[in-house]
Amino acid sequence: MKPIHTSDCRLFKRLWLQCGGLIVAVRGTGEVRYFHPLMPHCVRANDRRHDVPAVLISRINQIVKMKAANDESYN
Repeated sequence: MKPIHTSDCRLFKRLWLQCGGLIVAVRGTGEVRYFHPLMPHCVRANDRRHDVPAVLISRINQIVKMKAANDESYN
């Protein structure tokens, strides 16, 4: 799969959830936390931004690589 490069928040959130991630709103701060079982730490980001932070793009690309490697090892 090709690396993901998007600045569209809605598309990114949809992709994150499809990859098995979880998005939790931090109450009263305007922030959200992005969790994924393959990542040891969550990423906290401002939900009011209209673009996707670079750290989230790199994380989802790492997850996609890990999932692709795991799928190939089962074949």
